Amino acid sequence: MLLDRWFRLSSYLTLGLSCVALVFAEDFFLPGLQWCLGPVLALLLLSWWVEGRWTLTNWGANILGLLIAGGGLCWLAMQLLDENSLLSRVPLHLALVPYMGPLVMASLLVKLFRPRLPGDFWRLQGLGLMQIGLGCVLAAGPEFGVLLAAYLVVGLICLVLHYRLSAAHRSRQPADRAEIVAEGAWWLLFFALRWTLLVSVPALLLFLLTPRRTGSAWEASHSFRSGNRPNVLQVGSDEGINLNGTGTVEMDDEVAFQVVATEADGRPRPHLPGDQRWRGAVLDWYEQGKWTTTHPMQTSLRRRSDPQALPDFGPGQFYLTFTIEPRQAGGLVLAEPIRLGSPPTRLPVMPIATSGRPALFIEASGTVLPLQFSLRREYRYRQILPDPLDSSRLPAYGVRKDGNDYLGRMIQQPRPLRLAMQEWTVELLRRLAEQPRYQLSDEVRTASAKPWRSFLIDPEQWEQVARALSDYLANSGEYTYTLELTRQDQTIDPVLDFLINLKRGHCERYATALALMLRSLGVPARVVKGFRGADNLGDGSFAVRHHHAHAWVEILVPRRDDVSEFDWLTLDPTPSASTDFASRFSLLHWWHSAQQSAKQLWQTLIVDYNADEQSDLWDALKPGHRLSALRKLGVLVMLALAGVIGLVVLRRLLRRWALARTPRTAPFYHRLVRLLRQHTPLRPNVGQTPREFGAAAREFFQSVPGLTAVAELPGRVVELFYRVRFGGRPLSEPEMHVLDADLNRLAEALVLHRSNQRR
Repeated sequence: MLLDRWFRLSSYLTLGLSCVALVFAEDFFLPGLQWCLGPVLALLLLSWWVEGRWTLTNWGANILGLLIAGGGLCWLAMQLLDENSLLSRVPLHLALVPYMGPLVMASLLVKLFRPRLPGDFWRLQGLGLMQIGLGCVLAAGPEFGVLLAAYLVVGLICLVLHYRLSAAHRSRQPADRAEIVAEGAWWLLFFALRWTLLVSVPALLLFLLTPRRTGSAWEASHSFRSGNRPNVLQVGSDEGINLNGTGTVEMDDEVAFQVVATEADGRPRPHLPGDQRWRGAVLDWYEQGKWTTTHPMQTSLRRRSDPQALPDFGPGQFYLTFTIEPRQAGGLVLAEPIRLGSPPTRLPVMPIATSGRPALFIEASGTVLPLQFSLRREYRYRQILPDPLDSSRLPAYGVRKDGNDYLGRMIQQPRPLRLAMQEWTVELLRRLAEQPRYQLSDEVRTASAKPWRSFLIDPEQWEQVARALSDYLANSGEYTYTLELTRQDQTIDPVLDFLINLKRGHCERYATALALMLRSLGVPARVVKGFRGADNLGDGSFAVRHHHAHAWVEILVPRRDDVSEFDWLTLDPTPSASTDFASRFSLLHWWHSAQQSAKQLWQTLIVDYNADEQSDLWDALKPGHRLSALRKLGVLVMLALAGVIGLVVLRRLLRRWALARTPRTAPFYHRLVRLLRQHTPLRPNVGQTPREFGAAAREFFQSVPGLTAVAELPGRVVELFYRVRFGGRPLSEPEMHVLDADLNRLAEALVLHRSNQRR
């Protein structure tokens, strides 16, 4: 393949990799952008195919550019008006960054189809580099690092080919097919890999020495608030649960929301229960370690009530006035128990006029759910509660054995997980049935004695089985509470890994485990994420902080007075205390721990690296400081590699020092040096004069059979160099043509010699 074809191929491949990397980085912020990747790559291929055959006219390109700019502005305006878009979740100057990606990509495509000017190579590659820069800002996973490394390799190849093509054009030398084929693409690949390594390692060290001032700014879009420390998970700050993450759960003292309790006569209510629960998200769909909410109730069951009136719960009722910003609390919350009144004042909550909405909540099958809300707005609303408080059992209005598909949805889970969970849970019930403390009935004992695939219990036994399993997780002593979350077996679901291997975790793991255990037995269960407890500020004011975040389980059980209807039963399987855990060593456990440590190292030192992490890293490297062997080994290997690369670079710089300080008044001599460097082991040494270097080249050529015919050429070039450089006599036009022909003959001889050596 000719030099220009290699160059065009590498140029388009570089631009394509920049587009793929940008779309990969934008996936979290603009999920629909991935569907545009196919058309973008197709247009890149089309541009490569029609280059030199067809182009857009200037007026057509200008009109297309104006349309893209206008469409982009309209798109941004629509996103800005959408209260739940990314533009409403983070500061405006930060939210605009992801939306710049599609606009830059569109500009690149327009530029590709315009007539090419001499400087368009740098403009196009500049747009590609801008896409990579955006990707570096937005991406957070090690997968993006693979795409970035591929872009660097191909980009360096493209730059080398551009340099050689430009040099050939300047010297009026054609891009010779034989020279490129003989050198081959392997030399270019090795060149790119070598310089990628030379550039990446010092850049990584520079990155570690000059970290970003803040942590992951984009954490706001994931957890509705920013400021998270690296490698730290936060609970209670969003509307879902992801059990695939590892690290340390942060229990900070930041206020999530405030509430004021007043009696029916307006006096402050001085106390609330110490374990007061505050309901947030209701999660009923589990898949691959993640809980989400679907609210699959029928529309006909949803009832709106008068938003300006509250039901009457009789003597002892009191009020709670909430002041809440969903960005801080992860959504709108209500206090348990959430009792429903009689129509038309059915909902026990109404907005205060300053909230700006006629209604904030709806009822769906006995569950009060929030309507759409803005994350950046502050809401105030009032809830009425009965006294005495009893939140353990609430009527599930609208949920019946027949005519409602929510029962079926609440026992759904992936079949492989359900079978594994059912086998493990039935075996556990066999053991619990032998212990009187769990008070399992004879029916449950008989059912658990059967093969696990045929295990079946009546709805009347749902409550006792659920209480037994919850009591086992919370009080058996086999499971412990910890804020240090790890994984041991990455090949199975994180809940199975928790139940079988780890046996330690925080409230989200325990709530998920109990819910899925019950679902595997046919018991409808869901997880509720919210808060438990509050700080008494006096005068009826209470502050709920992020360290109050909690998760628990709700199951459906037949109502005591009417078995055709159900109640919601609240269970909390989380142990109350933590216990140190020491695991036994095994090779498999060590391998999983090493993998996890590597992921945590990437997250800590690359994605969320900041000034605090920089200080901790260098303090940890000091003698006597405890640091994981993997992290310390990784840092030491990286420093050693950087030292070796530094020595190699210094040696190369010293070799070129004598040549670099010589003005480039004789480009033919530098071409000679370049040819000898590419095809022979000859290099100008420090302190070696050009004449001495020419003599060394002559001696080398005379010792090689295929190069004896051109052994005198280096000496001739050196003498002409001395004449031009020190004698002040430039070459005439005929002399230049003769010298170019001699150097071309030398290049052909060197390429032929190298080709023979490879054979």
